[in-house]
Amino acid sequence: MYDLLITFRKEIAQLVADAAGTDPKEVLPTIEVSKVSDLACKYPFILAKQRKENPVKISSDICKKIKTSDFFSKVESAGPYINFYFSGFAYSKILEDIISKKERFGAGEQTNEKVLIEFPSVNPNKPWHIGHLRNAILGNSVARILEFDGKTVERMDYIDDLGLQVAQSLWGVMNLGAKPEGKFDNWLGQQYVEVSKKFETDSKVADSVRNILKKMEEGNNEVATKGRELAENCVRAQYETSFNFGIYHDVLVFESDIMHTIFKEGSEFLKTTDAVVLEKGGKNAGCWVVKLTEDFGFGKLENPDKILIRSDGTAVYTGKDVIFHLWKFGKLKNRFNYQKFLDQPNNTTAFMTSESGTKMDFANASSAINVIGVEQKYPQKVIVEVFKRLGFDKDAESLKHLSYEHVGLPEAKFSGRAGTWVGFTADALFFEACNLVKEKIKLDVPDSEKEKISQLVGSSAIKFALLKTSSDKKITFKWEEALSLEGDSGPYAQYAYVRTNGILGKTKEKPEVTIAEFNNSEKELIKKLAQLSVVVSRCSKELAPHHLSQYSLEVAADFSSFYANSHVLNEEDEKIRKSRLAITLATAIVLKNSLSLLGIDCPDRM
Repeated sequence: MYDLLITFRKEIAQLVADAAGTDPKEVLPTIEVSKVSDLACKYPFILAKQRKENPVKISSDICKKIKTSDFFSKVESAGPYINFYFSGFAYSKILEDIISKKERFGAGEQTNEKVLIEFPSVNPNKPWHIGHLRNAILGNSVARILEFDGKTVERMDYIDDLGLQVAQSLWGVMNLGAKPEGKFDNWLGQQYVEVSKKFETDSKVADSVRNILKKMEEGNNEVATKGRELAENCVRAQYETSFNFGIYHDVLVFESDIMHTIFKEGSEFLKTTDAVVLEKGGKNAGCWVVKLTEDFGFGKLENPDKILIRSDGTAVYTGKDVIFHLWKFGKLKNRFNYQKFLDQPNNTTAFMTSESGTKMDFANASSAINVIGVEQKYPQKVIVEVFKRLGFDKDAESLKHLSYEHVGLPEAKFSGRAGTWVGFTADALFFEACNLVKEKIKLDVPDSEKEKISQLVGSSAIKFALLKTSSDKKITFKWEEALSLEGDSGPYAQYAYVRTNGILGKTKEKPEVTIAEFNNSEKELIKKLAQLSVVVSRCSKELAPHHLSQYSLEVAADFSSFYANSHVLNEEDEKIRKSRLAITLATAIVLKNSLSLLGIDCPDRM
């Protein structure tokens, strides 16, 4: 999408280049949004190094030679910077640009890049807790941002249906005789707590569980079929949680299908390369390992050799992950079959890998993002290192680990095995949010509408609370902060949108930009609205939605200041009134677009 800020920056680049006698392509990267002016150019720094002159003098000399432009009312030198101030014409054009592009305002140009983002990959034997929810909400927002920025995005969920935890849960289903009650993932998770205790204390149970795991890994037997069915049923229940938060997927890849479809090809390929080494003796004899020394940036490790494939031919977790990523980047010939997993509330279908089904065009990614906890930093780094040693430097560079820190409630820490998540699941969080919001609703509307508003605002409050902080920082979730209408919260940003709609709904007059002079609060707001594409681009590059959260709060605050300082509906001058309605409409568009990228919908009323 063509951005008006790009036009302004190109105009500045040409003006500065003409005055300095240089190439505008050199100037363009040095132009940025400024807190002092509207746009600032720091090209004198570059020129000073080239010419060995004082950057302040260069800035002053360039300023004296710059010609006038319709877009800028004033150009001035400020030390080594050149500050540009928008004209009334420029502010008018910004408003017209926003209103004409509507839901596409701020979007990036469409590219050929295909991004595969994997999240939340929760073990299929328990419900989501708030930590899993942070993963899912983060992955969902990044996927939305990347799509808006012009990438083709594929949302993938990795299902570890061959893990020890699933084998323990399957043992419980086969031996304890209890029948499922309530939501399946919650019931299964509570039973897992009981089985894991038996596994730790009863050797017979442990042996039986390991035998089940062995049969699951072998496949093509009754136990393996039951294990797959158990995992699918659990994930279906988990996705009920996912849908409550507006989170959807394109494809689910099951580990059992990885082992039966691409593992052999992938492991044989690795063995033919110099990336892994077959150990002839010692404790790792017969294993295929990656030699990880401090020369490769891994520091001094007590055990610097990372096993990928054991001596018995089975792979460790990281080994399977390396093979899985070879498939993601289209390095393997074998392809999965797919069949429908379920239809989703957003009118899309989630597909899953399967023994039967049809071939589909998933993967073959240009880049891949793994949303995984910070504790997985080392294994993710190993995968990148293996790719480099395989000669896949471009793919290694395009493989990103989007790590996130732990999140909890003030009164709880979470462990699947210990069952400390009981009472603190993502489902419980959702229903608590709905109830708390419902208590605050003062609108005289039917109960059905109150329910709809409470679900929309409640889920959004949780999402915003988990996205407003950088993913590398820990979060303690607090209800009073998440649901506040006064501070840094989702409801605060949503309420700003509701106010814009309320103003526009009280008049039949059409918003129209009919003036070329604006007061300070109008200028500040319009300038902020114009920056959406800049913020989206930054979030896309850094995989960091928290910048967008902060931006939406700033837009809401600037709108509040504008509304406090500028009459809208009761402004007597018709031209000014219509222009302020246009500012209000433009604010509504930007708020809706920015919140949508966080996975947050805006209600009509609150």
